[in-house]
Amino acid sequence: MADVNAQGGTGLLRAAYRIAWKDVVGDFRRRSTLAAMLFFAIAVLVVFQAAFEPDRQEATRLLPGLLWTTVLFTTLVGLGRVFQAEEEDNAFEGLLLSPLPRGVLYLGKWGGNLALTLLVEILLLPCMLVLFNVDAWGQLHQVFGVLLLGTLGLTGLGVLLAALTQAARARETLLALLLLPLVVPLLIAGVQATGNILTGGSDNGPWLQLLVTFDVVYLAMAPWGFGWLVEE
Repeated sequence: MADVNAQGGTGLLRAAYRIAWKDVVGDFRRRSTLAAMLFFAIAVLVVFQAAFEPDRQEATRLLPGLLWTTVLFTTLVGLGRVFQAEEEDNAFEGLLLSPLPRGVLYLGKWGGNLALTLLVEILLLPCMLVLFNVDAWGQLHQVFGVLLLGTLGLTGLGVLLAALTQAARARETLLALLLLPLVVPLLIAGVQATGNILTGGSDNGPWLQLLVTFDVVYLAMAPWGFGWLVEE
């Protein structure tokens, strides 16, 4: 990667892709992050279903909140392991010594985490509809579109905060304490947009605009913030 900077934007994007691909392939080989996220998501769903036992109408009303709660805490599980491979191999310093701009390193780590999180959500959403007996298969693509918008911002900010807390002793707890207050507006917009889709509401524009706004802000600021954090 010594000549990446000389290759222009294409070379930088290719380097970010390779970092993301390394994380995804490495996790499939270790079966660590993805397995932990899936196990946690399924456990949360089973507990919710056993606790509420709602009928179909009540389940439709509760599903948006339960879905986004599960996504949030499942994402936290994945974010706590973003830099696990580098820590196990003592390779984080070596990654920082590469000629790549810090923003490219961030994009690579974010891309890997985003891919794993979306894969969990793809498996999670149909399971949730079956478990809670909600007939929303015709709106499945719309719900997943909202999940995608929310996940972009959630993981974008989360990877930045994971870099901030990676050296902390109680990093998972600290990561949750930092992330949760910052993503409350994003979660509210996600819950409201999902609820409108499931109940047939038509006024979803403001919530989708709010999701896009947070995505743009988080993803525009995070690469710069990542570079500043790792330099410190």
